[in-house]
Amino acid sequence: MKAEERIRIGLVGASWFSDLWYLPVITKHPRAALAAVCSESGESAKRMAERYEAGAAYSSYDEMFSKESLDGVCIVTPNDAHAPAAQAAMKHGLHVLCEKPLARSLSEARDMLEKAERSGIIHGINFTYREHPGIAKMKSLRQEGLIGNVVSGSFEYSGDYGMSGPPGWRGTASRGGAGGVLADLGSHLIDLAQFVTEDRITQVCGDVYVSGADRRSDPAADAVTFLARFSAGVRGMFHTSWLEPQGSRRQTIRLELTGDRGKIRFAASELGSMLQYALHRHNWVTVQVEGTVPWAEDGVPSEANFRPWRLTERNEVWKWIDRIIAGKYGNATAVLPIPSFRDGCEVQAVMEAVLRSDEQKTWVNVPVID
Repeated sequence: MKAEERIRIGLVGASWFSDLWYLPVITKHPRAALAAVCSESGESAKRMAERYEAGAAYSSYDEMFSKESLDGVCIVTPNDAHAPAAQAAMKHGLHVLCEKPLARSLSEARDMLEKAERSGIIHGINFTYREHPGIAKMKSLRQEGLIGNVVSGSFEYSGDYGMSGPPGWRGTASRGGAGGVLADLGSHLIDLAQFVTEDRITQVCGDVYVSGADRRSDPAADAVTFLARFSAGVRGMFHTSWLEPQGSRRQTIRLELTGDRGKIRFAASELGSMLQYALHRHNWVTVQVEGTVPWAEDGVPSEANFRPWRLTERNEVWKWIDRIIAGKYGNATAVLPIPSFRDGCEVQAVMEAVLRSDEQKTWVNVPVID
């Protein structure tokens, strides 16, 4: 393949998660080239650039955008840098894939969406769990009418990495946003709920917990619980926390949909995943889902058990690259849908409404993203 037929990708942010989720996929894609890496100090960018044989390393994304001939950029930074880095990239006409949450506020997210749609770039947000095979199967069973009309849902995403104290910048309002864990884990959960139900959250009533807030100068939420009403009448209960003991699971996602004919429940952790359903007065049935490892409490925890599609063409990074290729050359092998800045904006609207609800101690309407 000619070098000019490969799209050139830059990366802003050289953290452990870049190393886990982005860099291996960019370098594995047969029609992508990792052109440059940028980090705040430049040191981690140099290490990642050497490891993945990128062309250059930078400490300034403005300099990287100006000097490198890039097609697109992945933004994997603390939350406070998402909006400015994306805005700078779009000024250079670059396609953008942003880590979640899209921004620290709804106003920032709206501005990003407006500029992205006006510029015509291919924009995406890394809501990874849509691609879990168990989530896809759960959604298809609901669409087939297995449990009838959905009337309620329960949604949880918890971890234990905040039990020894606020987890770095994620636990600060200035860099991570006041939502804390609501932005870190809850953003995924909100997106999954709306994705699986194919419905929009319209009202929320939230409760926010901050551990040791009187001893912290820049506190963000450590646990959030909220009730939600969806536009079609579904009621939902949400819980997210990084203060939940996990045993050997490390982190856990649970989704449950109740219909007027039965119930579907899904769970995933580093011990595997499980999908089950039960119709009214019938036994529970376990659904074997291809591409997943069955949940085993005595198993060995593994990233591969939790997110088995990480290094495949179902990864959001891979799909975003394919869409750029299709736009530039018109010959991508497959162009799959990806969550967009609009999806990120809709999640941001829910999160902001939850925080406002906690402050006002009442139900709050979720703004419509138009």
